[in-house]
Amino acid sequence: MAWGTQPPLNVVAFYWQGDRWRNDGLEVEYINRLFRAVRRNLLRPHGSILFTNERLSGLEPGIEVRPFRMVFKQGVLPRLYMFSREAGLWGSQVLCLDLDVVVVGSLEDLASYSGLFCARSKFAPHKKHLLDGDIISFRACHKTESMFWQPAIIDPARVIRLTGGRERYWFRMVVGKTGGDRWDKVAPGQVVSYKRHVLPRGGVLPSGARVVSCHGKPRPHELTRLPWVKEHWR
Repeated sequence: MAWGTQPPLNVVAFYWQGDRWRNDGLEVEYINRLFRAVRRNLLRPHGSILFTNERLSGLEPGIEVRPFRMVFKQGVLPRLYMFSREAGLWGSQVLCLDLDVVVVGSLEDLASYSGLFCARSKFAPHKKHLLDGDIISFRACHKTESMFWQPAIIDPARVIRLTGGRERYWFRMVVGKTGGDRWDKVAPGQVVSYKRHVLPRGGVLPSGARVVSCHGKPRPHELTRLPWVKEHWR
């Protein structure tokens, strides 16, 4: 699924006030810490793009802010916009990260993926065949737009009804429950769960971890007592 030549890379994140993110005073801190961590851990030239319609002050220099069309307002479905041509990402490989992940090591392996679509598998041992969606890489092109965006905007109410606002359910419908490339194989052991892989080890990072997913609770600002969070989430 690789391109003939390595495409430009854009690292993107989204912020909107909704079910997950409210105006709680932490949004700019999360945005800045994520993009600073990417800058520290990714030598390859890349764009740093934040999609938001909010007026935010205090963002780090070098973060490009772009507005986006909110066809959806439920859950994390607003991020489907990144697959659209109007997002301005076509011709690049896109690495999309949730704001509440913690980058703890080199992103070079994740950034070198140049296939059509890659996401992580669910962390629950009995559900590893299912894909999940907080760390995504995809080829921004007509094909992914026709797969993920165009069918969704034909009938947004249907997508909301089918997914309950969870983008991973839409991904599974598009590529199949067991489809898509997976970080498990592309970069084994580099994408880990705080709750599944770190907490059972007494808060110690597994060897080889590069990105820690803080899915659900607790969020990174609630884990600053841990040495690796103090070191990397700054």
